[in-house]
Amino acid sequence: MARKLAGDSATPLYQQVANDLHEAIVNDVYHVGARVPTETELSRLYDVSRITIRKAIEMLVEEGLLAKRQGKGTFVQESHRALMVLDDRRTALNGFSASCRQNGLEPGSTLLRREVVDVPPAAREFFGENARLIAIDRVCTADETPIMIDHCLFAREGHEFLETAELENASLFDLIRNATGQCPHRDSAQMLSIQLADEQAAHTLSVPVGEPLFSLEGLYRDQDGNPLYAGKQLIIASRYTFSM
Repeated sequence: MARKLAGDSATPLYQQVANDLHEAIVNDVYHVGARVPTETELSRLYDVSRITIRKAIEMLVEEGLLAKRQGKGTFVQESHRALMVLDDRRTALNGFSASCRQNGLEPGSTLLRREVVDVPPAAREFFGENARLIAIDRVCTADETPIMIDHCLFAREGHEFLETAELENASLFDLIRNATGQCPHRDSAQMLSIQLADEQAAHTLSVPVGEPLFSLEGLYRDQDGNPLYAGKQLIIASRYTFSM
């Protein structure tokens, strides 16, 4: 049963349709491999225009939930349901790339931002009052499917090589280990919470607004107890799980 749309909501109608279809797919109302109703049928079901339905379907195709087959219709993707990254933190912090490979998935990343910045107030005690940092923002993928937005702050001193290193489809942990011998320590302070994707995060990760995300924040020290990096990851909760 389609959810009644809220015409007076700040959320556009196409986004409401996409959110409802997304929930129906996750809850197996539309099973993996099944054809979803046509644009005309969905238009009647939700009492909106076919243009609205088409835009909602396109969002879910970009997300990887649906796939269009010429002359046959739109179907629930089989590969999406199987994709899950297990991050095993019981004995070590392995990093995203290693976690993907342990799950038989190919890690990837796209660079969003890299710049030298002043230390933010919240990190001054960790890095030092006058530290200069390298900010690196990336979208991390598994088998070309978006998994997380990764935001990291590294002390510039000792990590200058990160200003010019190739960061597309690269493991930051491997780059740092190879250059400095540093590894993040498992006992570093971390905080895990849940938040809902806002418009910017939803666009970046190709998920609906309101998609549940893990928010993982941490101040990570190396094996010798020295400050290594401050990190925040926004992770699609339906595609990621932890063992801690």
